[in-house]
Amino acid sequence: MPGTIRNLVSALSRNDPQTRYLLCSRFSRWRKGKILRMPAPNTETRVLQDPFNGWLLRGAKLLHSMGIFLPRTPAIPKLLTVHDLNAVRNTQWVTASWHERRGSRIAQALSRADHVVTYSEFTAGEICEEYGVARERVHPILLGVDLEQFRPASAAEIERVREQHRDYVLSIGLLTPRKNFPRLVEAMAPLHGLKLVLVGRGSDGEEELREAIERTSMRERVTWLPQVPFDELRALLSGARAYAVPSLYEGFGLTVLEAMACGVPVVCSDAASLPEAAGKAAVMVDATQPEALRAGLQQVLDDAALAASLRSRGLERARAMSWDRAAAELRQLYRDVGGI
Repeated sequence: MPGTIRNLVSALSRNDPQTRYLLCSRFSRWRKGKILRMPAPNTETRVLQDPFNGWLLRGAKLLHSMGIFLPRTPAIPKLLTVHDLNAVRNTQWVTASWHERRGSRIAQALSRADHVVTYSEFTAGEICEEYGVARERVHPILLGVDLEQFRPASAAEIERVREQHRDYVLSIGLLTPRKNFPRLVEAMAPLHGLKLVLVGRGSDGEEELREAIERTSMRERVTWLPQVPFDELRALLSGARAYAVPSLYEGFGLTVLEAMACGVPVVCSDAASLPEAAGKAAVMVDATQPEALRAGLQQVLDDAALAASLRSRGLERARAMSWDRAAAELRQLYRDVGGI
């Protein structure tokens, strides 16, 4: 989640100018040119390498790892962000090698962490259950949305995408099995005249998706865009009749907020952390059942008052879930844990 980390760090450094932030990367990432740099004057870049971290991070009061790597040194309070436990808990969707490798890395990092940050209460509960971490050591901080980037497109942009795609439902995500796109295709098949636009890179769920498209005779009604420029994505979001999130597992579900910020009604799975992202601003359904997905979409399509209410509630939800809010909660945790 490089975008998530960048947004959090940007908000932290912007809203807390009196604190000096060292942005650290492992030596292996430095060699690949994957270094996080920020233009803020109170940020500096560091490269970590045990056993030299005591010298490299001299003066630091707290270390927060936002990825699944937490060095042993220096001997200061350590926070670890765990994005989700998909590879640990959902072996039906990952390879055995990835399950073993990811699980061992998370376990090692947790053993070194004094406190854990998650993006949802759902993931916090999973960590406590899976690893026996005390609940008071786990701190859910819900993510935010950038309202300068994600906002309703202009009337001209909306008209352009609707001329191209007509009436359509939009869904975004990597084509993996847990995203559950085949059930969405099945749900939409009887909704004649309504198209589905999928935005996301291909992955191990692509074959199942293609089979569902063929089986339901949806070939002419599904448009798959592996990637689109950001301005086009914002226009696609704004012009959709509904934004569908059929996913069965998410550590948070950030696209829910991004869609809401663009003013599109959201029909969302009620699984995992997604209800926390959506709040009371979406139609929630059991996305394992195509009939439930279809009924949720039909509500939005048939009820103009409901669609307008969802747009209004979604925009309000997006405004409440800013990156500044998330950064403020994280900064307070730094004070509580590190005394800084």
